Amino acid sequence: MRWMLTLTLMLALSTGLLACGGESEEPASEGADEAAETAEAEATETETDTEAEPEPAETAEAEPAGPRATDGTFVLEARPEEGGYTANTLGQFAIHLEGEGEWHLNQDFPFSIELSGPEGIQFPKASLGKDDAAEFADELARFDVPFTPGAAGEHEVRATVSFAVCNPQSCVPKTQTIALNIPVS
Repeated sequence: MRWMLTLTLMLALSTGLLACGGESEEPASEGADEAAETAEAEATETETDTEAEPEPAETAEAEPAGPRATDGTFVLEARPEEGGYTANTLGQFAIHLEGEGEWHLNQDFPFSIELSGPEGIQFPKASLGKDDAAEFADELARFDVPFTPGAAGEHEVRATVSFAVCNPQSCVPKTQTIALNIPVS
């Protein structure tokens, strides 16, 4: 019974090969060899291209974080309070996010901000969502972020923001980290 299955399979493959090479002036084996060489050359090219050109970084951590980030689809910025900060006194800074050009914020995306800072910086709430926004619209999102610095000196606070921007053709999820140096007296 097994030999019948093998014979049937061989006949089917032979028929398929003859049908594919029927109009070719070259024998089927030469065409197959040529196709294999072409596929091998393309695979080698792809490997070479991959090695020559590194893939872009998947996260925003590839470059040092600063108070402003942009990529042509959005502008994300951390802004300090104008009066400065005093140790052991509640202060705040603002996080602004705007779409650029034809891009706008996706209100249905699960927006989030994760806050971090050195020891001594305390956030009443270290994770923020859309409901915590002072303002959230298609054009702009603004968060007033409260924190208490425990000591004088310069402290860096970071915000990792997850959001999505859309244009009429597509929506693109983003995660971006910004950092703000906060001088405390």
